Amino acid sequence: MTATSQFSGNRLNGAHAEADAVERLLIGNAPAMRQLRLLIRRVAPTSLPVLIEGPTGSGKELVARAIHAASGRSGAFVAFNVAAVGDTLFEDALFGHVKGAFTGAATSAAGYLLEAHRGTCFFDEIGALPRVLQPKLLRAVESGCFRPVGARVDSSSDFRLVAATNEPLSRLVQLGHFRADLAFRLDGVAIAVPALHERVEDVPLLADYFAQRFARACESGVTLSPDAILALQERDWPGNVRELKHMVERIIALAEGPSISAADVRAQTGARSPLRSGPTRDDHRRAQLEDLLESVAWDTSKAAMLLDVDRTTVYRRMSRLGIAVPVRRLEKRRGQGDSHAH
Repeated sequence: MTATSQFSGNRLNGAHAEADAVERLLIGNAPAMRQLRLLIRRVAPTSLPVLIEGPTGSGKELVARAIHAASGRSGAFVAFNVAAVGDTLFEDALFGHVKGAFTGAATSAAGYLLEAHRGTCFFDEIGALPRVLQPKLLRAVESGCFRPVGARVDSSSDFRLVAATNEPLSRLVQLGHFRADLAFRLDGVAIAVPALHERVEDVPLLADYFAQRFARACESGVTLSPDAILALQERDWPGNVRELKHMVERIIALAEGPSISAADVRAQTGARSPLRSGPTRDDHRRAQLEDLLESVAWDTSKAAMLLDVDRTTVYRRMSRLGIAVPVRRLEKRRGQGDSHAH
């Protein structure tokens, strides 16, 4: 075996080991999880873009990392949270800039796309991308070419695109918040990540894993009793795996003995019914925003002015809270010949 082939073999073995390690973190024996792991193994070696759909906290970024780890691509995995970057900083963050492009740009800087050359660029919360910026992302996705801020020529990157959304892009397209051509381009292969309530049989495995890992990190030796795990399994988890993880860590951190009981779990999770019996914080926010929109006849410009935010922010809140313009309002606009969708 030549040195080159030995290096390639080692790199391939390393990639397989990393893929196995990441896939093991996709814990669960539920049919939905078995199907998820199978789909990851099938799609990872291809160059197709992947759209990961699932509720907040279900593990979409972990799925994206598993896809990259099993892809065999030699570049880095670069995660880009679209909602966390302001509109004015989006181009700089994604495309980079050249020296002197703006005040304070003392040196050139690569953006996320260039950092992901020969690797994977993961766009988290892609549905939050402002519509005005979507054509720029579409060009980069279709051609691999983009222009850094202040540059006179294009740069290029061979990146694999993986995006995630907690709301179907088809719905955002129907609402007029997302370009249909970009949604089509992102949806090469769709992967659905199940909510935790759809695989309750996996709660014991997940809870035990989180408990062991956190206890080991804290050097506490605290464990979950079988009754404690059953108490966790009885509950609804609207925050999904992320909420379960944080709850287990909190229970372990506040433990007064070496073993967590069901009573300890109930003391931390609250005395209310395991299933959600009352309105959540988002329910209240949804009702407040709907009331405001109704008061201004669903004119998002007026709503933005009253909230002292820009109109894009109103759209984002509507999308996140699942608020759609009532049919009666849409029909009224059509009757008035209003071609501008608020």
